[in-house]
Amino acid sequence: METKIIYELYQLYKTGDRVTNKELKQSIQLIYDRLGYKAKAKGTDIKKYGYSTKKVKILIDGKRIDGVELIKT
Repeated sequence: METKIIYELYQLYKTGDRVTNKELKQSIQLIYDRLGYKAKAKGTDIKKYGYSTKKVKILIDGKRIDGVELIKT
């Protein structure tokens, strides 16, 4: 199961991508649901699947939103 999650995440996110915490959590949950994984997604789950993160602020519609920059390890 974990290999499939890693594959899906690597298809979705590349090194250097910046995503909001909300978007990241939603993406992980969609993958969990599609694969039948019975867990509630957290943004920090991304670290279990081969990514490191760096906190960043992302400018969206003139607002600074909390997010992360993804770095494959």
